[in-house]
Amino acid sequence: GLLKDPGSDAWVKILSSLDCKYSFEPQAIPCSITWRRNMPNTLSSPDGPMVKTEEEKEVLVLVEPEDFLKRLFSLTQPDLNQVLPLAGLEGSSTKTYSLAVVGLDAYRRYVPGERRCQGSSQQALVVLQLWGNMEVLFLDTWQEFGQHVSALTKAIAKRPYKRQLESQELPFCAAGAWASGVRVEKDGTGLWQVWKRQIQQFNRVSPATAAAIAEAYPSPSLLLQAYQECSTEDEKRLLLSDIPVKSDISGKDRRVGPDLSRRIYLFMVSTDPDLVLDLST
Repeated sequence: GLLKDPGSDAWVKILSSLDCKYSFEPQAIPCSITWRRNMPNTLSSPDGPMVKTEEEKEVLVLVEPEDFLKRLFSLTQPDLNQVLPLAGLEGSSTKTYSLAVVGLDAYRRYVPGERRCQGSSQQALVVLQLWGNMEVLFLDTWQEFGQHVSALTKAIAKRPYKRQLESQELPFCAAGAWASGVRVEKDGTGLWQVWKRQIQQFNRVSPATAAAIAEAYPSPSLLLQAYQECSTEDEKRLLLSDIPVKSDISGKDRRVGPDLSRRIYLFMVSTDPDLVLDLST
């Protein structure tokens, strides 16, 4: 059904440019796209490692403008199946469905009476999106449809990597170089740079100030240890205040100062998630 329109060649061309395999097969929902992922299996055979195929939860359904409007006007809250026939489908409750409507505006312009129905269709659309938790995409051309399929495919392909990154103890320590990150090697090289970047995230902290603190205490654990060795609360708050900071502009040394020293101390030891560190904001 996705190939009925003569303009569908445009999105098939985009699909062919992706680094993935695709096939046209009968679907449980007509005119829909589903994704499958080949995963290495823990079992192996004499011919080599086995591969298992897993279904992804996303389902993208293409709906004709005329059919979409007719279904919307008959939509009621208890029966979303009027827009998308999900009843009786195995595993439908575990999947995420989205609708794509290509050329709806053009259809309204050339079909008499459809422009007058725009207000009613918007009300039904709110029910569909909010009550049914179903995304609806309005696309003008098949080219845009292909671009959306391409973007969604790339996002699905990267999902296992993102899950693995989120499960790491320090997910902000990137394994590779990226625009604003620091490369951390397996031997720990780069962790000092991460610690310096973290200090620099405080308000009104220059790279020189962050570097001075990170040089005095090369890791968070060493700073915490220093706090524990202080005998009074005031001594803890002022621990970093006298650390010298070299200025690249004037060449004169300055100090970290008591305000930043206090803020970093509270950040390191406080258990209050609503604590305001910067009193000037």
